[in-house]
Amino acid sequence: MVRRKTKPLEEATQEDKKALLSVINNDADIVELRGRKIRIRWMHPSTTDWISTLIVNKGDDRRLLAKCAALIRLNGFWKSHMLYWWVWRWYYYIRQYTSEELTPVFERAFKKKAYQEKEAYLTDMTYLLALDTTDKQMTKEEAERTLQELRSDNVGKSPRSTASTQAPSKSSASPSAE
Repeated sequence: MVRRKTKPLEEATQEDKKALLSVINNDADIVELRGRKIRIRWMHPSTTDWISTLIVNKGDDRRLLAKCAALIRLNGFWKSHMLYWWVWRWYYYIRQYTSEELTPVFERAFKKKAYQEKEAYLTDMTYLLALDTTDKQMTKEEAERTLQELRSDNVGKSPRSTASTQAPSKSSASPSAE
């Protein structure tokens, strides 16, 4: 059996911890549009589906930007269905936001969506790896030996692991070679 080389786990930084807490607590990021603060939370699947539908059926580009910005701001089933028609018209006809002004809204929404996709992908891969039956399960003796190696900091120096990952040394050479 070939041992897989794994990277050692690194300590999480403060930024990593803050990002994790932000995901768990569904914290809002604040973006300013002409001095008005807009809160952007983690994107709901219904919001991203609606944005995808708008992009496929796109019309006027400026109108599309206003519609997508309104959906990102509302970001929820009831808020979107109740207020969407009013908010996108407010952005397009009354406030007349330019694409440069709406860029921070889209950047923040994209980052939030990217984190969600990564989180879902990693969770799915974890479940799939747990279901993988092609890897041989360790016997009790193998597990104890591996734990002993880990405790003594001799990982990768046992004859079994060196034979598969490195060139054979003199001590692990077969007796017929002498």
